[in-house]
Amino acid sequence: DILTPQAVALPYGCMQKALTDPANSDSVLAKLQEVLSKLHPKTSNHDAQAIFEEAQLLIYAMHMPDALKDGMAEAMANVGAQDGEERVKALFHPRDAWDAIKGVWASLFAIRPWISLAKAGRSFHDLNMAVLVQELVEAKYAFVLHTINPFTHDKDELYGELVAGRGETLVGNFPGRALSFTMRRGGEPKLVSFLSKSVALHTQHCLIFRSDSNGEDLEGFAGAGLFESVCAEDDKGGHQRVHRMSVITDRAYRQKLLKKIAETGWAVEKAFDGIPQDIEGCIDVQDRVFIVQSRPQV
Repeated sequence: DILTPQAVALPYGCMQKALTDPANSDSVLAKLQEVLSKLHPKTSNHDAQAIFEEAQLLIYAMHMPDALKDGMAEAMANVGAQDGEERVKALFHPRDAWDAIKGVWASLFAIRPWISLAKAGRSFHDLNMAVLVQELVEAKYAFVLHTINPFTHDKDELYGELVAGRGETLVGNFPGRALSFTMRRGGEPKLVSFLSKSVALHTQHCLIFRSDSNGEDLEGFAGAGLFESVCAEDDKGGHQRVHRMSVITDRAYRQKLLKKIAETGWAVEKAFDGIPQDIEGCIDVQDRVFIVQSRPQV
């Protein structure tokens, strides 16, 4: 089976609706409107920074509306009912979730988006923020797949890389090499290089609150990386005893795992009408395959 992390979304407008809730309309909304009214196109970056710091404090002072808490719980239960497993709802703790949601919303009110908007000739009030509340899988391994080998451009050969723990050590600037492999359709995995990354990041099964602004839809505005995503639990870094990992020491296990990952990649490609895919995923502690995201390979 191929799984995806369970998730629910707080769409655009949720922050505004929460601000107009009786729990916040008098204590926060009026003050926030007053603070933001000081922003003008000619406001200096220094003054804007002070305004945004004040606005962030007001966002953090918000109370969670009961309707939002109940709506999230209901949506999570519906997702669990569809999948036959209530994973995301079991991780939902309203107080912790609310702190994280406010952290994502507060990242709207910051100097970097302000500067980027000014360069694009856009108004700060054009920005909006949604939040994806997603299950963060307890990853044993993380992988990246290219369903066409990017080095040989062979359409019948897949290329993959794998690391221990979360994928940040794979896509980030961490020293060492990932375990890399290729596999031809109908064939067996061929090991290209063993894992040499000594650092792995592990997080217990929890929720992550991902920012999703409308910045990419605003012409001329480069919104990538400007806003915060908040994890309910901090990463726990550690040094790997690579020589004791099953994927290193047990060839039969390694071949079986890599073959399952590769076949998952081709199944995802097939689901996207045969378009070659750049895929990110992970293996959980039960050796189940989760696909985190997939996009056309370029």
